[in-house]
Amino acid sequence: MLPPDSRRSPSPCWLAVRLPHLGLDLLTRGESGSATPLALSETMARRERIVDCNPAALAGGVKPGMPATAAGGILDGLRVIDRDPSAERAALQRLAAWCYQYSHQVCVPGRRAGLFLEAGASERLFGPPDRLGKRLERELARLGYHAMSGAAPTPEAAWLAAAEGLHLSSAADLRRQLGPLPLERLYLDGPLRLSMERMGFRQLRDLLRLPRKSLTRRFGPGLSDYLDRLLGIRPDPRALYRPPEHFATRLELPAEIHACKALLFPLKRLFEELCGVLRGGDTAVQSLRITLGHEDHPDSLLELGLQSPSQDPGRLMTVLSERLERLRLPQAVRSIRLEAPRLLKFEAGQRSLFRDTPAERRQDIEQLAERLQARLGQGAVGGVTGVEDHRPEYTWRPRALDERPECAALAHRPAWLLPRPQRCAIENYEILAGPERIESGWWDGRDCRRDYFVVRDAQGSTLWAYHEYKPRRGWYLHGIFA
Repeated sequence: MLPPDSRRSPSPCWLAVRLPHLGLDLLTRGESGSATPLALSETMARRERIVDCNPAALAGGVKPGMPATAAGGILDGLRVIDRDPSAERAALQRLAAWCYQYSHQVCVPGRRAGLFLEAGASERLFGPPDRLGKRLERELARLGYHAMSGAAPTPEAAWLAAAEGLHLSSAADLRRQLGPLPLERLYLDGPLRLSMERMGFRQLRDLLRLPRKSLTRRFGPGLSDYLDRLLGIRPDPRALYRPPEHFATRLELPAEIHACKALLFPLKRLFEELCGVLRGGDTAVQSLRITLGHEDHPDSLLELGLQSPSQDPGRLMTVLSERLERLRLPQAVRSIRLEAPRLLKFEAGQRSLFRDTPAERRQDIEQLAERLQARLGQGAVGGVTGVEDHRPEYTWRPRALDERPECAALAHRPAWLLPRPQRCAIENYEILAGPERIESGWWDGRDCRRDYFVVRDAQGSTLWAYHEYKPRRGWYLHGIFA
């Protein structure tokens, strides 16, 4: 029996992931690095102002908060792009699905650029919250996102901790550890924060010293409610995210792509994102649709197919690389859309200590077929299946690779069957087996009446040959045994 402490539910621990440059990341994650100065703008109080910019723009003197016109005058070649809040909200939904692989309690907190994850229940799998937070930061960086993480017993405290890189474990210490934070760190409306600063409040602990009734009388009930949820005095229920049953994402490229090989980098990031979503939902894909957007030309469509469902990004990249070998771009690519219209239940295969097991051989054949289909086309690669027919030349037919083969009962036949029987002269032969009479096909005009023998010739080859039953006209060679 387990000790009582081991049966207790883990204490709640919320991990906050902040994405301070989300809007800019959506514009730049399609390339590995750019020296082009880029800034994000938004209209505030009827004036267009810079809200974020990349390192190249910062080095040129551009700063968040300055008017967009002034930024353009400071730095030649600066690209200023309007912020797209709807694209940011959609990205948060996709990232919530991606985070589902680490916790099944994921929240998208309204208008904030970030996510909440309950990390206490996942500690046995992924370690303590600080380790999980660093892992999320690294893996989100691989997807093209700048992330900051922090942990605390309440969601609001975790949000503040993420801005400072803190990982707080005790609710009793929240006042002491978060008290020195300036008011600008708190998630409060700008006018409310401004009024508090005018009254002399500078830090969170200045507010915590006052009675709640006094705060409510001065600033309304919203502030007291926020502080109580921050400290864990009042419950803070959150609507949990539920991943969709399909996957679709779109990537706007910061610069045009003219070469097919240059598509590998942005698509690798999209595949990594997709496979994270698949792992979170315990699902897999067998087909993908990639749409390449052009400026003055209809979109280019790529269909990728697998022989069995997978959630392995490396396998997807292998098929993509082969497919791009035969792609000719009609125009430069401006955007990429990746869709997985159907998510299938993932069945993980068992790993063996020894190589060359039947499952591994089957997987090797499947992956070879996938590469050949991607390079040559879907219809260029196929298989064979059995047909219930006594005539040897009609006992098989071609089949598509995704078609289930039919099992037909076959007699002892050579591995090498000639396309057509050939008249031959066999001398000094030895009959090893036979005759086997085959008389069939009268109903379709291709009837045959043959007596088949297994014959060894003078050179030692084992042949499959026959005589015509009526009339006899010598030997016909139909196959050769290995």
